[in-house]
Amino acid sequence: MNLSTIIWLVLSLTNGWLVRCALQYLIKTDSRWWKQCVLFFSCWILDTSIIYVGDIFNILTVLPCFLLAVFLCCKGSPWKKTAVAMMYACTLFSFNAIRDNFLHAFVEYLLNHSFSKHMAHADLTMRQGGSPGAIIILNDAMPLHTQYLQVFNAVSGFLFAALLYAGIRHFAPDRDYSLSDRLWRLLLLLTATPFGIVLSIVLLFHDNSADALFSLTGSLKYVILLAFTLLAFVSLLWCVCVLARQQKLEQRSMLAETSRKYYKSMEQQHFEIRRLKHDLANHLQTLSALPEEQRDSYIRNLSRLPAAMEPLSYCGDATVNAVLSVKKAAMDRCGIPLEISTDIPGELPFDKVDVCSLYANALDNAMEACLKMDAEKRAVSIKSRARKGLFCLAVSNPLLGDDRMHGFPSTTKEDKANHGFGLKGMEEIVSRYHGSMELNTRDGMFELFLYLPLELHPARH
Repeated sequence: MNLSTIIWLVLSLTNGWLVRCALQYLIKTDSRWWKQCVLFFSCWILDTSIIYVGDIFNILTVLPCFLLAVFLCCKGSPWKKTAVAMMYACTLFSFNAIRDNFLHAFVEYLLNHSFSKHMAHADLTMRQGGSPGAIIILNDAMPLHTQYLQVFNAVSGFLFAALLYAGIRHFAPDRDYSLSDRLWRLLLLLTATPFGIVLSIVLLFHDNSADALFSLTGSLKYVILLAFTLLAFVSLLWCVCVLARQQKLEQRSMLAETSRKYYKSMEQQHFEIRRLKHDLANHLQTLSALPEEQRDSYIRNLSRLPAAMEPLSYCGDATVNAVLSVKKAAMDRCGIPLEISTDIPGELPFDKVDVCSLYANALDNAMEACLKMDAEKRAVSIKSRARKGLFCLAVSNPLLGDDRMHGFPSTTKEDKANHGFGLKGMEEIVSRYHGSMELNTRDGMFELFLYLPLELHPARH
């Protein structure tokens, strides 16, 4: 094994490792060792694949294998796996096509020009009576031509893989990010155009000679098209990062708004308490002066004051208190009784945005279902506890006949295409924390139950 082969092997393995590490910032992978090995091998094959124009065999062989490896070794919805795999693989295909056809041809042209000068110099030396050993040295040096190209491929691949890894690592969102399947389908559709351009170039351009590759009418347009497709794929990968960050900001905005409403309600309650204490002497004097038959009515009116209502603190977690207080106030305005039972002694060890999303989405779905039925049938029950290493959350509400047939309540919002992701978002959160969620319909009631282990937490940046 010569030196150039050793350099190529070391750099190509390093490239495969960088490509695999960069992929893990876009999609969560299975931690089992054999799946990590399969993913590394598929990334190594993807990085080292030769993409010659006029030869579509490698693309049609490597792409399905890489898709299969992503589906086997990564986590997420099928749309997420497909979209990430396609964008990622096509990014490497675009660079490999530029490298293997045009950069490779340019380096080969320089090497041929250099060796031609060497041969002309050797021939002149022989004609002038020099030693023929110059030709022997030249003939011995000829294999270096192939070795130089091999090293160039490895070095250029390493530079691109390192740049790809550094860019994705810098711009990547939290590893626990999530996008709806609708967005993943959109991103997959946007991948079709640049991928079609790469396939068209590989299929339609069949002349691999150096002259054709460097002719202004032949190669320049293909180089430009491949460069634009590479930019398009990189832009799509960047879109994934931007969309994930935007969704995270929206979730945090929802938490901030919930907290704002909670503290506003708390301030109002404290104000009512202070006013009630201030007027307590007057109320006592009024009660003592009222006839006995009017006292009960007066006491009932006092009990309806916000200060006399149930407290805003339901448990030891501030986020849970905020969501329950805000949602209970909203249900009270809609005439929906909410039964609350909590047993959470302290702060939950989960991201506050996730806690807010679980409670808010569960109660929003229940409230939405109740609004479709008569007032006397409306009722929501929520129970949660954090004991013995588990956090459990259960929500139940009645269903209409149509909802019973479908198994769970559907969104009633007019813009159905942009709503109805509450349960899917909850499933993603539960899966990320290694928990489980169940949906059941029983005796005209919809029941949601989920649990999360209190000790396991997803990795974060």
